[in-house]
Amino acid sequence: MQFWSAPRNAVTIREQLVTQIILGILCGDLPPGERLPSTRELARRFRLHPNTISAVTANSRATNG
Repeated sequence: MQFWSAPRNAVTIREQLVTQIILGILCGDLPPGERLPSTRELARRFRLHPNTISAVTANSRATNG
């Protein structure tokens, strides 16, 4: 799955990434059991703090059970 972000968007980057993960699961791009890239890899890719990525993945897990 390809992730993207729009930094100058009214929606926070955190919310953008959460939405992409959820949509990826719902549309089948992220099949059950498939692992996301590591927190460090996502933080490096998006130039975000690892804590932001950790919050995104924790939020996604809580939302999707």
